Amino acid sequence: MMIYILKSNRCSLTLFCMGISLVFGQNKFDSQLLTGGYRNDGNHHSWIYFTDKGLKTEADLEVALQLSMDNLNERTKQRRSKTRGPKLVDERDIPVSPDYIDEIKYTGVIIRTVSKWLNAVSVSGTIEQLRSISDFPFVKKIDPVYGGKRKSPVQRSLLKSSTEPGRSDYGPSYDQLDQINVIAAHEAGYTGAGVRVLMLDTGYYTDHEAIHGEQVIAEWDFINNDGETQNEEGDPDSQHNHGTYTLSALGGRFDGELYGPAYEAEFLLAKTEDVSQEVPIEEDQYVAGLEWGESLGADIASSSLGYIDWYELEDLDGMTAVTTIAVNTAIENGMIVTTAAGNYGSDGIIAPADAFDVITCGAVDEFDEITWFSSWGPTADGRIKPEVCARGLDTYCALPPEYGEGYGGLSGTSLSTPLIGGACALILQAHPDWIPQQVREALMMTASDPENPDNQYGWGIIDVIEAINYNNPNPFYPAYYTLSNPFPNPFNSWIQFDVGIYSKGEVILTVFDINGKEIERLWSNNIENGVYPIQWNADGVSSGIYFINLNGKNGSVNRKICLLK
Repeated sequence: MMIYILKSNRCSLTLFCMGISLVFGQNKFDSQLLTGGYRNDGNHHSWIYFTDKGLKTEADLEVALQLSMDNLNERTKQRRSKTRGPKLVDERDIPVSPDYIDEIKYTGVIIRTVSKWLNAVSVSGTIEQLRSISDFPFVKKIDPVYGGKRKSPVQRSLLKSSTEPGRSDYGPSYDQLDQINVIAAHEAGYTGAGVRVLMLDTGYYTDHEAIHGEQVIAEWDFINNDGETQNEEGDPDSQHNHGTYTLSALGGRFDGELYGPAYEAEFLLAKTEDVSQEVPIEEDQYVAGLEWGESLGADIASSSLGYIDWYELEDLDGMTAVTTIAVNTAIENGMIVTTAAGNYGSDGIIAPADAFDVITCGAVDEFDEITWFSSWGPTADGRIKPEVCARGLDTYCALPPEYGEGYGGLSGTSLSTPLIGGACALILQAHPDWIPQQVREALMMTASDPENPDNQYGWGIIDVIEAINYNNPNPFYPAYYTLSNPFPNPFNSWIQFDVGIYSKGEVILTVFDINGKEIERLWSNNIENGVYPIQWNADGVSSGIYFINLNGKNGSVNRKICLLK
């Protein structure tokens, strides 16, 4: 086994990568695998991943990076600076090559979405069209766009409830907020003001009295590609229902009826799930919505969508599901992300709840007991899930016209998630300099059972005011290290990737097997700032799943690789 630091320039590296892609071309197309993306119209929804961004020289790369930097929203720059250190952009921020997209279009497929983070396009096309696309030398691999069925919230009481005496402002929402100590946070002046929250859901009935249009900064329908996230012609009547529940639970406001934790926050509304389809949840629209919200300066993303039908437990390792990869990237960019654990009880969690620093949300009832539906962990690599819990049984929220535009109780981790997302907004308002890991730790370490976390409750029910007052004894550092996506992956003997060091210091670069056994230590010394192209020769190593780990005092980065011989 040997490790090489390549001294050649990036241009020759790109050509070398393309050469390898030809050798491994037979691995790019798997018709049986692609059946996972089959839809009722006879087409297959598939991700087309590219080998590079189509740049020819080092100068082209520098120009592209500068353009990406120039195009960053000022809020995005400020947020990223908390976690990215001196390097606010990298190759993931460079747009997908328009030449590659044009070549793909020429085959007759329909482009659905484009992801610069994944360096991929999502398409709808026939198996024959996908087979022809796999022959392009710039195509790295083709995977299905997986979908999954979301369990709808359990409808408990959809009748308009009366206001409890002495609680005239909060109405029936008082109990779910008091359970997580939001009332005390409101009394201390924390309302979510100045915090921007991205919602990812089915659509939103924005005409409801509890939803205030002046707080909606932007909205986009990723299904119909327009700026209307409320139901429009052709939408099923229930299209905007689920998003109405979650948005109102997080940030709704109507005196005497409903308050969300972050009722004065700003909102970005992304409509990403088409409920009219047999397989309604599409991961490509989720990724597109997440990238869109991040580009517009979202501080927090709250999503009650999830994916599991096409994934197995071993895929929930924090590095495999497309939505999980996107969530990891968003968190690297400084976004706090809350996501539902799922409504599958002991059958396990859903993606992207397995992401590394995501806040996965479980559901309890009014008596602090875990609900029967709240999904249990762990992840495939043994991490405890969920992180924390809030009220998810009979959670009070706004109802769309289908139910009379009133209010009522609904159940699911879909409803506990926005309560925790709103709590994050209050914490971030109190500590605008905190990064996602700090907010996450504050919630976990001040929850109801931080000493005995388990895979039902996680660290317990959150306590917002205690999280605001949490004094973190461990310093946090921006992400001063990067690992590019290894290529080719899967690989046979040779694999290559770039290591970015942006703060000189002692760094350890190691390859581990799936059981955590060290296979080879590639670096263990003081490394100067710079970007280092690396090749690893795995001769003598058995086929299997491995992990590249870059670790130092300023953080840790992992990449999953697959050796096929």
